[in-house]
Amino acid sequence: LTTWSKDLREKLKEEIEFSTLEHLKDNYSSTGDTIKTEFKTKDGFPIESVLMQYEDDRNSVCVSCMSGCPVGCEFCATGKMGFNRNLTHREIVDQIMHFQRLLLEKGKGVTNVVFMGMGEPMLNLDNVRKAVEIINDSNKLSIGIRRVTISTVGYVPQMREYFNSRHTPRLAISLHAPNQKIRERIMPTISKLHPLDELMSFADWYEKELNKRITYEYTLIKGINDQPEHAIELSKLLYNRLALVNVIRFNPSSVLPYETPKEETLQRFVKILNNRDINTTIRYSMGDKIGGACGQLHSTNSINA
Repeated sequence: LTTWSKDLREKLKEEIEFSTLEHLKDNYSSTGDTIKTEFKTKDGFPIESVLMQYEDDRNSVCVSCMSGCPVGCEFCATGKMGFNRNLTHREIVDQIMHFQRLLLEKGKGVTNVVFMGMGEPMLNLDNVRKAVEIINDSNKLSIGIRRVTISTVGYVPQMREYFNSRHTPRLAISLHAPNQKIRERIMPTISKLHPLDELMSFADWYEKELNKRITYEYTLIKGINDQPEHAIELSKLLYNRLALVNVIRFNPSSVLPYETPKEETLQRFVKILNNRDINTTIRYSMGDKIGGACGQLHSTNSINA
């Protein structure tokens, strides 16, 4: 849905006045198509969410499911915050409702939701599940289940519990490495708990039982995982799978030591994958100049500030 009736707009405006979150600030990109919003929970914990408005009329909200994150991936700014707490399902939904209100003023609405903000969805599964039910409910947000994506670093038991039917959101796996050694270097917590072999075994089961495609997120980090040999190894890992590789260059942050590879490095990497029959797309960052791109969410608002 991109066009909303006047009656529905008025009804939603009434409903979204009662938020569990305190709105602190909206940060607009120079083009105006991306908005990063800073919130604070009622008990003072910071969270951030992002609205991305596309030319094809998609309005996608990147929601957080935690304040901070306990996983601590080395290339993600959110992990440097540490972990404050899980968000309730209402706090997750209220992030969407904030952007719904902004879009309603233009007669539009949120069309897509991605759980790719702060936090690991599989470690807050009960609240994420409840939030998805509200998002999908035809009497509430009424966003189709295929327009909802959950991204996880790979907590396999929880993935098996939740992604056990076709009527679940799209699945994205934060892979970011072609082998166990590199994954342990940049994603030490999850890689040691659930090694790459275990993760790919789940992928085999998911594809066979549900016949659904998995999106594999791959952040290119200069000198770490961006060389031709890494692309070749990744192609071998994903060959003959129902897979889409979503490649994005590392988004720099003042709290992280890594660098962004050049555009030609990105193009070379993607060309190798495509030439080896791996379905691959490039995701160019929206909101990187306002700290709202993938891996950049890192609130500087302290508790009770």
